[in-house]
Amino acid sequence: MFRRLSRFALIVLTALPLTAFRMPAGHEKREQLLYDVRGAFVTARGNVPQGLVIATDMLVDEAIRGTTRASMLPRTIIAIRIEKASRIPQLIGSRHEAKVTVQVISVSSGEAIAEGSFETSVFLLEAGEADKTLAEKIADRIASEFRLKGDGRPAIASALFP
Repeated sequence: MFRRLSRFALIVLTALPLTAFRMPAGHEKREQLLYDVRGAFVTARGNVPQGLVIATDMLVDEAIRGTTRASMLPRTIIAIRIEKASRIPQLIGSRHEAKVTVQVISVSSGEAIAEGSFETSVFLLEAGEADKTLAEKIADRIASEFRLKGDGRPAIASALFP
């Protein structure tokens, strides 16, 4: 019994310093990717639900309107394209996925400055609110990447630490 307890204590004591280990980030400056987003528009193909496109557009525009910048930044517009949206039935409920491409366009020159894409998904028991929930997930990701201050959905962490 003592031997088993001492082995467990040894494992915990050797693993404890490793939990604090963190790889340092690269030497890139994250502030260079910060833009003053003036507007956004959302497009999609015909097979993407129109409710998803409209909800995403409204949520991203709300986040943009709620954002103010203290310093001068490059003025841009973001073009959001929902490449595909699909529903995958599960044993209970369904998983809704979307592939999104975001392009940052300079207001002064009209040229594309940056482009990126991501995939997101939500699991729902009922499909009634699928478009709205998936749109919230897309808008949250875009708002976090561009540091937009939309209302967002409340979470336990924000309730505990205002």
